[in-house]
Amino acid sequence: MVLRLSRLPQEAGAPGSRADDVCPANGLSDADPEERIEAGAPGRAQGPSSAGVIVVGLDLSGGFLAAHGFATSALITTAAQSSIRAALGGHAIVEPGPVDRTVVIRFDAGTHSVDDLTAELKEHLSHPLLLADREHFVQSQVGSATAASVGTDDPDLLMRAAFAAAHLAMETGSHLHAATQSMLEELANASELRTAMARAASSDFEMHYQPIVDLADARVLGYESLIRWRRGDDLLTPPAFLPAAEETSLILPIGRAGTRSALEQLARWSPHSVTTPLFMSVNYSARQLADSRLLPYVRRTLDEWSLSASDVWIEITEQALIDVASPAMRTIEGLAEMGCVICVDDLGTGFAALRYLADLPVSVVKVDRSLVRSVSDPSIRKIIGAVCDISQTLGIASVAEGVEDEGQIPVLRDLGFTHAQGYFYGRPAPASQIRIP
Repeated sequence: MVLRLSRLPQEAGAPGSRADDVCPANGLSDADPEERIEAGAPGRAQGPSSAGVIVVGLDLSGGFLAAHGFATSALITTAAQSSIRAALGGHAIVEPGPVDRTVVIRFDAGTHSVDDLTAELKEHLSHPLLLADREHFVQSQVGSATAASVGTDDPDLLMRAAFAAAHLAMETGSHLHAATQSMLEELANASELRTAMARAASSDFEMHYQPIVDLADARVLGYESLIRWRRGDDLLTPPAFLPAAEETSLILPIGRAGTRSALEQLARWSPHSVTTPLFMSVNYSARQLADSRLLPYVRRTLDEWSLSASDVWIEITEQALIDVASPAMRTIEGLAEMGCVICVDDLGTGFAALRYLADLPVSVVKVDRSLVRSVSDPSIRKIIGAVCDISQTLGIASVAEGVEDEGQIPVLRDLGFTHAQGYFYGRPAPASQIRIP
């Protein structure tokens, strides 16, 4: 969930302004929290570099609302506001935030430490709230911003920075996040990137292909499809845009378009291959695999291009395998039953145990380039050797990723790798630049 910030200030006598919006404690309108930031914290005049704002987001995920209903959920803000005000005493001004189920705390950072206040809040928010004569625990996220941490005492920017920090606390699964100078710019850039992706035509995304070879004789056996985004004059690689796509539903249509392009290209190449049938490796994230429409989409696309499922490698990251009861796992099992080759990518970078290689329908493992690059290190070589030994025992093929030097090849062969991939054999390139063996 992205917190939506909207400020609609009321002028005196304007339609919708109400006298009962005035807080009796300080004479400021509850309709405009930013007005209170400018007014200064209680007890002393606030200097230009001592302003501080804390935002408490309550049930931002909506889980409490779903469990207990709208009527009880509607009581959260008022109850939390009263409870927090009592806990902090006269250290700060506490008020409802401009977003539903949020509380804004304004304080003088020159007098009261933001760390002390947030620590006090963290302890207080670990206790239940009294809602309609019953105690309920409400999950909270806290974001803080001070003029010193954000680099400005502008009330609007401080408020936005505190909300941004609360949002990031929710996104990262933490309870507390402190705003930094770069945070607003980073969030604005991410928002702009997501908008640009949503507007992009499917033709703006293109596939590049990198060969995967037989390590014994360097024959090209297949290709890994790698998506690129042509944005203006720039050709962006996945690290520049896929994380933002993963945070939204945009990864699903982008991924389906990539799947279609890759399998169409395999169908075009296959009749021209004079060696063994080529395979195409396609990458999927856990979010894509959790999409119930992926399995039928892959099946329809294979049928459309008269391709065998066994000619398609499904690459999944090690992290995607952690929850064996997840929807993503059901999709993996369905793809394996269809005949696709299941490949664990970047083995060695995540937290999955090697037992997954025995428990799941895995046919190929790719050892991450960070390990392959350090193959000269005796300790790393032992780890890689153990992975290759287990793979051989289980009848699983092994791919050495990131091979860049001919001198690595004899060592990788001795370790037991069956396949290799890397710049030594070919960089990712568009289909027009690839000569099919």
